Amino acid sequence: MVGAIAVAVAGIPLGAVISPLLLGGLLLAAHVADLVAPLPPEEWESLRRTALALPEIWNAVRGRPADVPWGTLSLLLLAPGSLLMLLAWPLVRRLSRAAGAGTILRRLPSREPDYAVLAEQQLANVVQEMAVAAGVPVPAVRIIESPAVNIVAIGLTTGDATILATEGFLARMNRDERQAMVAHLVGSVGNGDLEIAAVVLSVIETWGLVTAILESVLWKRQRQLVRDFSVAAARSLRGTLRPGEADSVIERLLVAEPADPMEVAMAYQPSSCLGVLYGVLLLGPLLATVGIASITARHASALFITIGFGPWLAAMWRARRRLADATAVQLTRHPEALAGAVRKLGDSDIAVPEGWPVNFLFVAWVGIEEGNVEKAVGAGQIIGMRLETAPRLEHLETLGATGAAGPRVPLMARLRRDLGSPRELAFAISMGLLGILMSGVLLAASLAMAMGMLLLFGTLLAWVFLNPAGRPRS
Repeated sequence: MVGAIAVAVAGIPLGAVISPLLLGGLLLAAHVADLVAPLPPEEWESLRRTALALPEIWNAVRGRPADVPWGTLSLLLLAPGSLLMLLAWPLVRRLSRAAGAGTILRRLPSREPDYAVLAEQQLANVVQEMAVAAGVPVPAVRIIESPAVNIVAIGLTTGDATILATEGFLARMNRDERQAMVAHLVGSVGNGDLEIAAVVLSVIETWGLVTAILESVLWKRQRQLVRDFSVAAARSLRGTLRPGEADSVIERLLVAEPADPMEVAMAYQPSSCLGVLYGVLLLGPLLATVGIASITARHASALFITIGFGPWLAAMWRARRRLADATAVQLTRHPEALAGAVRKLGDSDIAVPEGWPVNFLFVAWVGIEEGNVEKAVGAGQIIGMRLETAPRLEHLETLGATGAAGPRVPLMARLRRDLGSPRELAFAISMGLLGILMSGVLLAASLAMAMGMLLLFGTLLAWVFLNPAGRPRS
């Protein structure tokens, strides 16, 4: 239910682009149907008020008398995007389940453990030991050849979990600390966190699909993605899905690259008069509408993830991490080992280069900063998912880790430490407000252009389909 609500809300900005197409098609169908069976005047009046709403809205903005069908406009401009997202989401989730953990495994190159290496053999043994203690199926174990110090559990359910540890993790942690981190991940799997993560990722992937549908009008790469998804979804419904087909599509949706309207404009070089006419009459208007709408959709998505979907999801995920820590202490009876592992993670390089799209699944991750903000794609854009070292150690101290957090720090000092300097806080607030303002301006421009196109289309149709008296229907 929560996933469906998130999907529906995330689709609202897309309505500004989808609605004119739907309403334009409805107007055309109404005019054609009227040639066979005349429509009642009240239906024409309703269509006319909707198609010609832009001038009325402008009159309302200037304080003049206006007859604006606000309820109808709100429904028609906002609902189609949410409906499209809700229709696409089950297909995305179906392909995600067909891909299983393979999608992320492809992003995180790994190998089987070498049992001739003591640390890798111990890791496999510890995973089996903790899984038996927690009463969950034994996860598969793989090794990431990276000096970063980290470990992660991936999968969709408790039955297909895989634990991946970096070579740096095995080298830096002692056996007790490895056992504590494995217990944290096994506890997380047993607590159902993989199912929650699968819902989060499916919302991100659905957004990637719908924006690709929107951008497919102009970008060949997006058309290919939509085509491949449609073929894979159809084969999945028929039960003829090919091996690896779902993995490839879901991976591209997970890290969907934003399209740049300027790329199309700069690459287009007409070689004839027809090419010039195409550029002026078709490509230019498409870039001005669909191009701006795609930018709006991307910004709205990032804004929604940051200040809408993000905060409560981040708070919930941090609570799940603390629950996994408590489960690890229950399984190992050794809170000191877990606290020691957390300290080492806080002092180490923990960023696995290929792990950004699923960074929240790792036991620890770096924060989003100026130097790495471009890497934060998909779920990596959600701020606050990571559990900071200091509060995590304080929580472990309540679980029995003696002096895990060090000396007590007063509340105001902790707030100043976490919020940064006044200048940094002011900068963060100003950038957030600027982002909201820019997204609002882009969304308003997209809505105005969409309604302008609808006005032009409605007027053109009314002129083409004249009634016997020579007057437009509208």
